[in-house]
Amino acid sequence: MNKIISPRKSVLILALIALISSVFTSSCRKEDFDEPPMNGKDPNLTANITIKALKDSFRFQIVNQNKIIPITEDWIIRGVVTGDDKTGNFYKTIVIEDETAGISIRIDMTNFFVDYPVGRRVFVKLKGLYLAEYGDLLQLGGWVDSSGTTPSVEPIPLSLVDDFLIGGVSNLNPQPKKVTMAALAQLDSFENRFIEIIDTCEFDAADTSKPYADAVLLQSVNRLVNSCIGGSIVVRTSGYCNFANALTPSSKGIIRGIFTRFGSTAQLVIRDTTDVNMNTNRRCGDFTDPLSRATISSVRAIFSGSTTNINSNYFISGVVISDRNGANLNTRNVFIQDETAGICVRFSANHTLNIGDSISVLVAGQSLGEFSGLLQIGTSTPNVPLANAAVLATGKTVTPRIATVADILANMTANDTWEGSLLKINNATITGGATYSGSVQITDATGVMTLYTASAASFSGTAVPTGIVSITGILSDFGGNITPPNTNAQLLLRNVADVQ
Repeated sequence: MNKIISPRKSVLILALIALISSVFTSSCRKEDFDEPPMNGKDPNLTANITIKALKDSFRFQIVNQNKIIPITEDWIIRGVVTGDDKTGNFYKTIVIEDETAGISIRIDMTNFFVDYPVGRRVFVKLKGLYLAEYGDLLQLGGWVDSSGTTPSVEPIPLSLVDDFLIGGVSNLNPQPKKVTMAALAQLDSFENRFIEIIDTCEFDAADTSKPYADAVLLQSVNRLVNSCIGGSIVVRTSGYCNFANALTPSSKGIIRGIFTRFGSTAQLVIRDTTDVNMNTNRRCGDFTDPLSRATISSVRAIFSGSTTNINSNYFISGVVISDRNGANLNTRNVFIQDETAGICVRFSANHTLNIGDSISVLVAGQSLGEFSGLLQIGTSTPNVPLANAAVLATGKTVTPRIATVADILANMTANDTWEGSLLKINNATITGGATYSGSVQITDATGVMTLYTASAASFSGTAVPTGIVSITGILSDFGGNITPPNTNAQLLLRNVADVQ
């Protein structure tokens, strides 16, 4: 016999079913992926370690000793998402960045861009996670798989992602760190950071108008991007991303993305094709672009270790710090210095530029290389045409940098950023010769270095002073052949007034 259920009981049963259904649904991860709040708010958590400090603490052990580091401290990092999986070019890997560094976190979760989109702040509870490397790129993961020949750190399981990653404020619009192509040689400094290469760049001729990746075989592809002023980087794209079939541009322009590495190979991963802005309809070496000033330090940064062409429409400007009348340099060479650095320019013929002249020099298309260790513009014959230089003003002065011998030698060893600029050493003595001619030694309380004067210099036969003096000169380089002391640094006098 069928029981008849009263309308009141029917309503109660339906309500109970709805409640049970609601509880059951909430116990599973949402498949509809509700959008995070428009702006949201940060959780009641405080970051107590920076991303850089975390990575610096363990990098040597991880990279050099092949260790996987379990994090046992109650550490929390905070960062803004710069790379998500919206286009598919990042798979189960989220990239976040704070003010100090960036890091990738492996999570066993797809479509995470809905919960953790680019621009959302994320707090990461580190205790219980593992820090390891893949191709020397440091990354966080959730557990260690020891089943293979080499243990590996695997993604945080889906059920635990919310225990470690806590979302905060959204729509923060992270901006890229602007860097030169040359600076990216410092791989550790930029890994997993959102960057924009400020050099004008273009895809290599062999890689222009080609698909970013192989969408048929679903294979990742490397395309090469070259800077117009020297250097290159691999752009790596997944065959699974939704723009794999898009064609690389044939023009030059600007590129940005997440900087990664594989061993010593620098790589850039773009989030989508809007990270590539190359629509100028021109290639590197096309000097129809407007002429623009480059600082001397930025031109020095173009040098890649071998002779490099300056393939942008640049000019430099600065004050002449060398003295052609003192004749302590080749008659075709001139040293100029701006607010950032100094450099030697070699012309195709003898010049008439005087110390204190403010000049501009068109360097577009010129070579940049070393002669016996000294970096100069116009290394390759026929050097820089005299017509490329113009005098803007006369009678200018450059205040020399005060430095000790130890300061100078340390800078020359580290990065040569003072090379070609005017320096002054106080409280020094000169020994090793009766006259300035050739190599004599500068000694102060911190060390010894070379003072060099060519035999053709107008003051080469002048007797060196005795006692304590101050010495002003241009820092040069001579291939490490100056002994003693065992260094390639040498100071070039301009005239006898440089020693007081």
